[in-house]
Amino acid sequence: MKLKDFLKNHRMTIYTALGVLGVFLVWYLISLILNTTLFPSPIVVIPEFARLFTLADTYAQIGGTLLRLVISLAISLLVGTAFGVLGGVFERFRAFFKPFVTVFKTIPTAAVVFILIVLIKPLFTPVVVTFLITFPIIYESVVTGFTSVDENVVDAMKVDGANKFKSIFRVYLPLSKNYILLALIQIIGLGMKVSIMAEILAGSDSVSGLGREIYYGSLTGDVKMILAYSLIAILIIGLSDVGLYFAKKKLKVSK
Repeated sequence: MKLKDFLKNHRMTIYTALGVLGVFLVWYLISLILNTTLFPSPIVVIPEFARLFTLADTYAQIGGTLLRLVISLAISLLVGTAFGVLGGVFERFRAFFKPFVTVFKTIPTAAVVFILIVLIKPLFTPVVVTFLITFPIIYESVVTGFTSVDENVVDAMKVDGANKFKSIFRVYLPLSKNYILLALIQIIGLGMKVSIMAEILAGSDSVSGLGREIYYGSLTGDVKMILAYSLIAILIIGLSDVGLYFAKKKLKVSK
């Protein structure tokens, strides 16, 4: 393959790579301008970032965060789909439940974390908080999928005499599959950020994860460690964004 053809076929990937380099360049320039240990340059942070991957404890912290993320997203998927089916099928329920969804979407996350720390064990706080943030996305995606079903399909079901229960599983859910899958991919990055933030605010030894390590770094003033663990979180979120990009192309569903 000629260089010209390669650049043409991979131009978006190249621009993205240049954007990543641009971020590190801006970071480096800001560190030079500030000239303080409170904002170390990528030249200092990247070796620490690489060193963390040689430690078994790092993988334990990543695993702790990802485990709680998977649990919260699984609950969001199940509960959000169930309520989304009700909202998609019954217009009155959709109108009744709309204020609840609005509350879930607008409630201050930090306030919820502090309340949950008092009410439940810190270990469960990231799971509950992540659920509260991601649940509305799943719910609204299911509702959108159901309400987007072609009217001709709905009329055909009525002619065939299909009841609502059968039509949900045979027609509505299969036709809404792309919306649900895309929503699930979308909430991975968001759930990751929320879960880490909840771990930081919980600040408990019982809550292993990337957020706890960032919290410890803030206590000791180790900004290099904070940024290194933050880069790990960004890497994981970035991988989920790559999955979102390819999923959107494959599913051909608008965001």
